[in-house]
Amino acid sequence: MHCRHVEQVVKKHMDNIPITEYTISETDVLVDLRDKHLYSFGTLKGAVSIPVDEIEKLYALPKEKRIVLFCQTGDYSAEIAQLLSDNGYQTVNLTGGYRQYLKTIL
Repeated sequence: MHCRHVEQVVKKHMDNIPITEYTISETDVLVDLRDKHLYSFGTLKGAVSIPVDEIEKLYALPKEKRIVLFCQTGDYSAEIAQLLSDNGYQTVNLTGGYRQYLKTIL
C-alpha cells in the first residue's frame, strides 16, 4: 500500500499534454531538451534550450513554476519530466515532440 501512495503522489506532479494542444502560461518554464543544432533550426515560442548533455541545469529551475518539457519525439522528455517530478517539480511532458508540432504547421 505504501508504494501505491508514493506512485499516486508522483503522478500528481506530472502531466502529459499533446504538443499540438499546449498553450504557454506565465507560470510555465518551457524547456527544449533537443541539442543545440536542432534548436538552431527552430523551437516553440518562449522555449529555453537546455540540451540533454546539460541536464544538471534543470535542477536550477524554480520549483514554484511548472516545468514544461519537449524533445524531438516526446519520449526522452517524458523520462526527464518523471525524473524532475520525482524530485519535487511539477512537470508536463509535451507528447509527440517537436516533430509532431512541425507536422501541424507545415
